[in-house]
Amino acid sequence: MNVGIIGASGIGKHHAKWFTLAGCKVTAFTGTTPERCAATAALLRDLCGFGGQTYLDYREMLEHEPLDIVCVCSPPEAHLNQIADALAAGRHVYAEKPVTWPPSDLLSCPLASCPNPRARSVFHPALHLLLEETRSALSFSGPVFGLNAQYVAAREAYRTLYEAERGALRHIESFYFLLESKGLSGRYSAFEGIWIDMAPHGLSQMIDWLPEGTLKPDTVTCDIGEETTSASFCYGDARIEMVCRKNVVSIPKRRFGVNDFWVDYEGRADENGVYRSFLTHNGKTVMIDDLMDVSVRRFLEAIRRPEIQPFVGPQQALENLELIMMILERGKRKTS
Repeated sequence: MNVGIIGASGIGKHHAKWFTLAGCKVTAFTGTTPERCAATAALLRDLCGFGGQTYLDYREMLEHEPLDIVCVCSPPEAHLNQIADALAAGRHVYAEKPVTWPPSDLLSCPLASCPNPRARSVFHPALHLLLEETRSALSFSGPVFGLNAQYVAAREAYRTLYEAERGALRHIESFYFLLESKGLSGRYSAFEGIWIDMAPHGLSQMIDWLPEGTLKPDTVTCDIGEETTSASFCYGDARIEMVCRKNVVSIPKRRFGVNDFWVDYEGRADENGVYRSFLTHNGKTVMIDDLMDVSVRRFLEAIRRPEIQPFVGPQQALENLELIMMILERGKRKTS
């Protein structure tokens, strides 16, 4: 299958690598300037043998290239139009998280507090409109849509560790997720941006592990700091705690788990130089394929087999976005 990438110089280059390794061919990408396109083309030639076309406008790429798949790796405020146009053009879409977000001229932060903490809908007019537009875009039938919130791919490896020590996992009483990152930049490098950028990973796991759950809005607390945002709330019968933090001074931590059984996640090369994911609990480690690799292969399987769904499909992506919004609306900035 032929793949086109909208924005290939950042996370998009990893999309190019994993789709190529999965047997696809990256035939085109878009960039912001001719100079950036030239530099990215050289990078992709070394990474995955790229020899295709470059574009400055994704719509020209959709018009002129015989693409099967479009990867949306642009800034979040550009996602929705690109996703909608690619789906309308009959292309399958694999998009970076968050699925979308308003441009800065439509939404100032901090947000005004939601006047009714029990409200079960998004309050802010710009957020509410964007959520409905996203709902409409993702209701398109035919092409497959997947969101790259790939921590869902760790569930079976996590269960292996959990059940080896505790027995069958039958009921989830609590969920914890810690994600530190040093790769944040631009408008997503502080305060609300940290939550917008990183929370989709934890929320995607929570939605997957608790498929019958719903948010209890009046239980939400969210402390928004310059370098750390933490939230706690009830989702169905489970207590949820999520911490998203910028860390540029040490090795970032990634930790998650249910029922106080936490594992540390690490991505690194194995002894053969192949990039893998490692989950560790109390000295016991499970090695699996890289989570993004697993997620990409699941997405491709969903294209080939209609009975298979991506790890994070349209409905899960929409709920993910709604939860990001509702939790932020109930948040408070820490000014000291």
